[in-house]
Amino acid sequence: MLQQNTSNGQRGIHVMPLSDSVGLVFGLDWLPLVGGEPTKLGRQRARSLRATHHLITGGLAAVVGCGIVPKEKSGISYAPAARNRPLHAAAAIFASAHQEGVIAAVSFVPAMGYWFVAANNGLVLAQTDRWFESMDEADNALLGLKGRFPNLQVQRYALLDTSNQPDWMRAHIGIQTRLQKVPSRGRLSLMLAGFGILTAVFFRLWSHDTTPDPGMVPQESPSDLWQRVLERFAHAHPVHHPEQLLKVVHAWHQAPVSPSGWMLQQIACEPSMMDWYCVAHYQRTHRLALSQQLDAAKPEGWTIEFPDLDHGMMRWKVSDAASLFEMTSPSVSLKDWLSYLQSVTPIFESIQIGTGTPITIPAPIDRQGMALHKPSYIKPLKRRMISIKGPLRSISALRGLSVPVRWRSLQLEIGALTGKGINRSGLTVSLTGDVFEYVE
Repeated sequence: MLQQNTSNGQRGIHVMPLSDSVGLVFGLDWLPLVGGEPTKLGRQRARSLRATHHLITGGLAAVVGCGIVPKEKSGISYAPAARNRPLHAAAAIFASAHQEGVIAAVSFVPAMGYWFVAANNGLVLAQTDRWFESMDEADNALLGLKGRFPNLQVQRYALLDTSNQPDWMRAHIGIQTRLQKVPSRGRLSLMLAGFGILTAVFFRLWSHDTTPDPGMVPQESPSDLWQRVLERFAHAHPVHHPEQLLKVVHAWHQAPVSPSGWMLQQIACEPSMMDWYCVAHYQRTHRLALSQQLDAAKPEGWTIEFPDLDHGMMRWKVSDAASLFEMTSPSVSLKDWLSYLQSVTPIFESIQIGTGTPITIPAPIDRQGMALHKPSYIKPLKRRMISIKGPLRSISALRGLSVPVRWRSLQLEIGALTGKGINRSGLTVSLTGDVFEYVE
């Protein structure tokens, strides 16, 4: 049986009002559905766990989210108008917004703690949609997830409540995220008995008047529907202009290099939405060096932690170092940006790009359930992997790279000499990411 309060930092179901008509449910148990028809398996699993609500998402690969939502929580307030409001799974909304790759998020929710959720190619991962009492506990869960998914991307939100919600939380609510009540077996037989009566009444009313009042249902134009699709794509695919990348690098200069018997070994940064999160790794090089000495050397606003006696880590955030992807054809052509990378190859140790993978932008659906035709101004896109390694002093050459790039990681290795000739340096920077290229 599902428990509303569990151990290891989990704190059960929480319902947050998104509006007067929609409630968001956090803290469901998510389980993969394997070995049969997903809808049937999901309902059986929900009944076996005595859940009050459930949601099945996915196709051939599917998961079910189950939970016990008390009646007083399903309405959020005791106002009669709120008691029957539809409930949507927050984790399913997050997964729907992140259809590619493995993405995790940690958000602080007042009165509940830190909400931890992760999705793999649009499906909620098991053992997520959980609560933790501290950021340290949530970070430990992230470390375990990174062990399974080395390319895990992490998003962090300092505050998530009714008035502070990410853009994806409202943009991806739909029938695919709405929770369904789990009928008991007794109720199920009663429902089947009354199905014939309801069907007869429905068809009688339907045959009486099948013409809806056009004034009752607002119509969105195809251009408005496509605009919403493009906005969702832009929010899900932030890119990094050269000056934003250099903003992250500039913050490295604040990291002390050799404070009081400690030595800086590496700096690693990863983006999360519009921000970057960085960590500087230190090695204790003198037996008399103390952790409090390294703590005293950290810049203002940074945090520090010590995983053991001989290592320290400083953490900081670089805010507003990304931009939304613009779905307009760039002025730079394929041969232009490839030629530019070729021109700067001599000052880097290596530059590699992939062959390219097409990016599918799902078309919106009209009221008849038909996919809308794609406007001519939306050009076909593909994504290429890009990897760059070389001296730190060479990174300013990337100012001339005008093609849209989403960097996934940025690292600085200190001390180890790599490269040859003008590429040889004890400060080596490594970047990996994706180039977004319009197909000509």
